[in-house]
Amino acid sequence: MASFSIPLTGLEADSTALNTIANNLSNMNTTAFKSQTTSFEDLFYQQVGSSGSGDPVLSGQGVKVSANSTDYTQGSVNSTGVASDVALTGNGFFVINNGGTQEYTRAGNFQTNQNGNLITSDGMSVMGYPATNGVVNTNAPLAAIQIPVGATENPNPTSQFTLNMNLNSSTIPGTTVPAQVTVYDSLGNSHVATVNFTQSTTALTGANAAYAAGPPSTYTYTAASASDPITSATNSITLGTTTPTNVAIPNTGQTLTQLAATINAASIPGVTAAVGGGGTTLTITGAAGNPLSATVPALTQVNPNVWNYSIGLPSSDYTGATTNTTGTLTFNSSGQLISPASNVSAISFAGMTDGAKNMDFSWNLYNAAGNPLVTQVAAGSSVASTSQDGYASGTYQSFNIGADGTVSVKFSNSQTQAVGQLAIATVNNEQGLQQMGGTNYISTLASGQATVGVAGSSGRGTIQGGALEQSNVNISSEFSDLIVAQSAYQANAKSITTFDTIEQSTINMIQ
Repeated sequence: MASFSIPLTGLEADSTALNTIANNLSNMNTTAFKSQTTSFEDLFYQQVGSSGSGDPVLSGQGVKVSANSTDYTQGSVNSTGVASDVALTGNGFFVINNGGTQEYTRAGNFQTNQNGNLITSDGMSVMGYPATNGVVNTNAPLAAIQIPVGATENPNPTSQFTLNMNLNSSTIPGTTVPAQVTVYDSLGNSHVATVNFTQSTTALTGANAAYAAGPPSTYTYTAASASDPITSATNSITLGTTTPTNVAIPNTGQTLTQLAATINAASIPGVTAAVGGGGTTLTITGAAGNPLSATVPALTQVNPNVWNYSIGLPSSDYTGATTNTTGTLTFNSSGQLISPASNVSAISFAGMTDGAKNMDFSWNLYNAAGNPLVTQVAAGSSVASTSQDGYASGTYQSFNIGADGTVSVKFSNSQTQAVGQLAIATVNNEQGLQQMGGTNYISTLASGQATVGVAGSSGRGTIQGGALEQSNVNISSEFSDLIVAQSAYQANAKSITTFDTIEQSTINMIQ
C-alpha cells in the first residue's frame, strides 16, 4: 500500500541524511576534509482523478535523495612548523600517484619515506615537476618529488665578485686602502683575494741636485694643473748655504703655490721660490756668488681622481702567472666612477697549490642597472658589502616548500637548490569528482579531465608551507541539520505506525 511505501521512502532518505551528518561530524578533525549536504527531491506522481474543471488530481509517491553535494570551501589553515606539511589556499588539489592512478587531495600532511620521496600519510607519491641543477622544468612529465636526504652538493668556483665601497678623496697620497673578499676555487677551497687601492701619482720635472757658487742656479718643477697637490718621497726639501735648511712638506698634499710659500717663509739666505705658468711651474733660485747647495727631492704630482689597483691572492696559494690583476680607476669631480666603463674580466691565477683548476673570475664594477659600485667622496674609505658567486661543497640539512610549490633544499654551505615543484590540479566541475576515501578524489566524466599546472597560476591557489588546512565542518550547522533530519525520520516512522493502526482497525471491522 502507498500508505506504507511513501513513509518508507522518507525513512530511507532521512537515513541517508543522518549518515551524511554523522560522517561530517566524525571527520571534524580530518585534515582538509570537505563536508557534505544531502539534498532531496520528490518521486513521480500518480493521477487518481480529475477536478470538475478537468485538472488532474495527483498523488505523490514519496521522496528520494537527489544528491550528496560536497562543500569545497576553504577550511581554516593552522601553522604546524613541519616542513613537509603544506596547505593549499584557494582552488585546486595536490596531485598524488596511487599505484599508477592519478588522484587528487587537499590534505597536505605529507612526509618522506626511506628513499627521500615525498608521500602522503597513506604512502602515495606526491607528484610535481622535476628540476635539473636547480632549474624546474614545468614542461616535463610529472614525477615523484624526491628530497635528497644525505646528498652532498658539489662546490662552485667563483666566477665574479663585487665590492660595494668608497675611497676617501682626502686620502694621504701613497696610502694603501685594502679591500678583501673570499673566493672559492674548483675544489671548494676558499682564498682571500685582496684588492689594494693607491692614489695615483706622477713624477714632476726636476731631480735631486746640488749647486755651488756661481751664476744663479734654478730648479724647476712643472705640474699638470695649479690645483693638483704634490708630495715627495722624503717629505722635505733641503736648501741652504753652508748650513742647509730643511723645509718640511706637510703630510697632506700641497699645490706648487703652497710649496713656494712654505720655502719663502723659511727665509733661507739667497734662496727664493716662485710659481709661474699659471701656477703650474715652481722655480727655486739661488743667489749668484753665494756658496749655496740644494738637495731637492723628485716631487710627485697627485691626481686625486685616479687610483691604481692591484688584485692578489696569498703567495702560498698559487705558483703560476697572473693575468689582468692591475689597473686604474678614474672618477669624475662628483666622485663617480667613469673608467673603466665596464667590468674587469679575465682575472686569473695559475698553478693553484691545492691542485684546483686555474682561478678565472671577473670584478663587477657596475651593478645590473649600470650604476658604479665604487665611489670616491670625502668620507672614510670603507667597504659596505662584498659578494661573490662561489661556494664550498655542502651536505643536505633541510628543505622547505614555497608559495608556488617549489621544493628547495638547503645545504650546510648556506646554498639552496630547487629539487622540484608541486603540481596543482583543477577540474571544471568539482561536484563530479569521485571520492576514494582518505580525502582523495579521482576525476570522472562528470568532473571533466583535470588540468595540471603550478600554484598561483591560471586561478590555482597558493601554497603555505609548514601549515595544514583543517576540516570545513561547521559543528553548529551540523547539529541543527541533525535535529531536522531526526525530526523528519521520527515523523515518517510515526506515519508508518499510524497507518498500521488504521490497518488494524480495518481488519477488526471485517471481523
